[in-house]
Amino acid sequence: MRRLYDLIKGYVRLEIQGKDLEKFLNYLVRNDIELWNVVRIEDIIYVNIKLKDFKKIRKYVRNSSCRVKIQQKKGTPFLINRLINRRMLVVGVIILVVIIHLLSSFVFFIEIEGVTAENQEEVRELLTEFKIRPGVLKSSIDLEQLEDLILQKKSQFAWSNAYFQGTKLVVELAEKELIDMDIIPSDVVADKSGVINELIVLQGTPVVEEGMTVKAGDLLISKEVVVKSEKDEGDEKLEEAEDNEEKIVIETKEVRAEGLVKAHVWYEGYAEAKLDNTFLQATANSKFSNIIKFENKEVIITGPKEPPYSQFAVEEEVKSLPKWRNIDLPIELIRRRYIELKEFRATKDVEIAKKIAKERAIDDVLEKINQEAKILNSELKLIKLEQENLIRIKALIEVEEDIGTRREELIEVD
Repeated sequence: MRRLYDLIKGYVRLEIQGKDLEKFLNYLVRNDIELWNVVRIEDIIYVNIKLKDFKKIRKYVRNSSCRVKIQQKKGTPFLINRLINRRMLVVGVIILVVIIHLLSSFVFFIEIEGVTAENQEEVRELLTEFKIRPGVLKSSIDLEQLEDLILQKKSQFAWSNAYFQGTKLVVELAEKELIDMDIIPSDVVADKSGVINELIVLQGTPVVEEGMTVKAGDLLISKEVVVKSEKDEGDEKLEEAEDNEEKIVIETKEVRAEGLVKAHVWYEGYAEAKLDNTFLQATANSKFSNIIKFENKEVIITGPKEPPYSQFAVEEEVKSLPKWRNIDLPIELIRRRYIELKEFRATKDVEIAKKIAKERAIDDVLEKINQEAKILNSELKLIKLEQENLIRIKALIEVEEDIGTRREELIEVD
């Protein structure tokens, strides 16, 4: 912090030559002249001194046999002085910075991305209508409002994003993917069996009620609805109202059924775990066979011709002959190893086997349940214990989920 203060106030680095240099420095220190970074090279001493103390040492220099020369000038006062001497350069830099700042406040380019050339022209015309063109101030453009206006005016766009990139206005757009097809009226049917818990019909006619049990494929919401309308006397479907002479027609039309049908559904999972497991493990016994293979024929040179063990594993190391004059010889050298395997039996604790079977049963039933389903109850049931060396567990889970699915056909329009 002290050196930073000295840099702000300014200091000089002196080069001192002559006789009795140490005596001269001691004399300065005794007169409250602060010195630092003192370096002596042969008969020359380099030292830093504050700018305000430089004028004070003149009288001490006259009374000594030393010569003092300024080697470096450091600090803010000298920098300011240099800037004053080069004031035209400083003024030019300031003017340049101001011009750059002013120019960066304008929009000189407009770029539209993500759409076809035809739609680009439409968007440019729309921007001109909004008085957005090269040369306008950035501050006069409300980007969020611009995004909303584009979507309101141009229905073919599904998304818009506007931002500044330097002096360029970038407008990113995404066009809607329009699928030209008619959706015919359709029913809502059950895709699972269960007990209806909640029924909300948005469109169509409900066929079931809360508390009813349904099976997969049963009709839940019908596409047929009854509509009442006024008709002329000539219409055959007239029905006079009891209180007035108004003539009303009752007719049926088909719609695209919509609704939420939540039901209690039961899922079942099953798993088992063995108490005694048998497995094969390699022993230290092994035998090798060296074989020459030509195309599909094998000739055993050394070692057993048949596997020497009743239970075994085989490892092979195959080497092919190198090419000779670009001729690939179909000959392979095979070193085959027969490893003897021995059967071992391991017995699990009953509680451990139960735990394994429970985890497997739960995993099995959870794989069948949708992530959106709400689990209400769960039950684990031990089917048979230690019969056939097995622990058998059945998991039952009751969930609440939407069982409605659409039964419809799509007709594409050419």
